[in-house]
Amino acid sequence: MIIHTHLNRPVHLARRDALYERAVELLYLPLQEMDTATRIAHLKQVLDGLGTARKHAFFASRSPQAFKREPDFLRFLELIHDNVQSMYSMMEHQAHLEEAESFLCQFLKTTREECQLPAMHYRRRAEDLMGGLWQLLRLAHNPYRELQKEFNETAGDEDRKRYDRAFEGFRQEAQQRLPGPSAG
Repeated sequence: MIIHTHLNRPVHLARRDALYERAVELLYLPLQEMDTATRIAHLKQVLDGLGTARKHAFFASRSPQAFKREPDFLRFLELIHDNVQSMYSMMEHQAHLEEAESFLCQFLKTTREECQLPAMHYRRRAEDLMGGLWQLLRLAHNPYRELQKEFNETAGDEDRKRYDRAFEGFRQEAQQRLPGPSAG
């Protein structure tokens, strides 16, 4: 496993970076303008991208050439994924409460109007989480670019070329696989 991750380190880094960057782009889209179902689908795409980015960050960090801060970036990706998962859950709860034939409202034996208040609270919690996440992503920009710079400065020519080729391919794949709400 170590040999595989060492030999394919530039490719793992490229996939990590392409999917992380695409997920960040998607997270910066204004969720407020989306309806609940579109938000849920949008966050599902982000989770998909972050999950794959985490997997490749893990593989890249297993190489003997991994940088000291790579495990921290992997933990950061896990934190971001967990935040998006929480927002996704809040949106799903909101959707359950807003449905015309809400199983939850029926179970609670409440009226549709009574279910609107908790639905609004779930929406607000998701928006609060998003605000905190935007702040984390803003703070992470420079450390992330420093990791990329460190790779560029220490990698050999062949590894840099492999990274660049792989990144371009994975970038295109990420845009197709995670098109965002307007293309969906």
